[in-house]
Amino acid sequence: MIRTLLFCLATCLLLNCDTNRNTLQQPPITDSNSDNITAQNYIQKEIGFVKPPSQQDIEYYFSVSQNQCFSEILVNNVPVFRFFEDGSAITPICINPYINQSGKQTLTYRLYPQKTVTDGEGTAHLTAQTAIKIELVGRKESDRINAYKNQKVVITHLSETKPDGKTFVAAGKNYYEYTITFDAEVPYKLVGATESQDLSKLDQKELLAKTEAAYRYYYNLISAKKMDDYFRLGFKSDVAEIISSYIDQEKLQAIEESDKFHFLILGFKLEPLEKYHMSLYGNGKIVCLEQTSKDPALKNTSPIWGKTETPNGEKITKFYKLYLHIPKGKDTFEILYKGERF
Repeated sequence: MIRTLLFCLATCLLLNCDTNRNTLQQPPITDSNSDNITAQNYIQKEIGFVKPPSQQDIEYYFSVSQNQCFSEILVNNVPVFRFFEDGSAITPICINPYINQSGKQTLTYRLYPQKTVTDGEGTAHLTAQTAIKIELVGRKESDRINAYKNQKVVITHLSETKPDGKTFVAAGKNYYEYTITFDAEVPYKLVGATESQDLSKLDQKELLAKTEAAYRYYYNLISAKKMDDYFRLGFKSDVAEIISSYIDQEKLQAIEESDKFHFLILGFKLEPLEKYHMSLYGNGKIVCLEQTSKDPALKNTSPIWGKTETPNGEKITKFYKLYLHIPKGKDTFEILYKGERF
């Protein structure tokens, strides 16, 4: 009898140990996928979410023209674009992945002095000539031939000036922020950050440690070329982009090539994961790490990045955006947005 009791006690202790070990070993980034996603099947699984073009498929793009400033653009409080170079960024940027559903949306721009420029001297402050112009348009994705011709202008915004009509309203300052509100109509509804916990209410030191662990985990997946884990964790983010950007099967299969870039290119190596700070976006629902580098090309970009050189001498740099959230009812991160640079 005593021997039986001792055996039961030992068994319980072992089970307890295994339970604690599993808890400790739970990865800092998990997923809620209903299927087992691998590097071999993820494209076929994603194709199941591709839908034929529809008249309701409106894609929203903005373009930026700026003078004597650097800029950063946020949509619904999520950074989607930065331009810390000379000149202007004319190429339209699609923002649908950051529009969760129809209704009111926000577009915020932040302006910074051009402290470093290629030609001439930089400026410590925003100047009297600082200016930005933003145009937001909507295009029907189904109208491939006449999409540009028939696009609808949603917003044309010019930065404010002082009463003289010439001098930038924030001349002499080292930062300026302005938010524009607009309406969007989309035929989908993404879960997005609406079903996320408010991370701003958590202990911020603990959140930083948790975020650092998640970034280190993701960094190691890429560095160790663990393709199955990488594509499984990013699957829901990919699906949201397919739905919101109306990606077709042909484009999806082309994207697959760039997805596997860092796994297939010899010589590609990640830079050390260091010199960063934590930032909250999405009205406190999204967390990420951003570089603290003073180099305008690196400042506020993801600290997960790497570079390589092709046989013909072309230098390639790749950044990995990693925006994390904690869905309600969970205690680990999931990937809300991933990709390059932001």
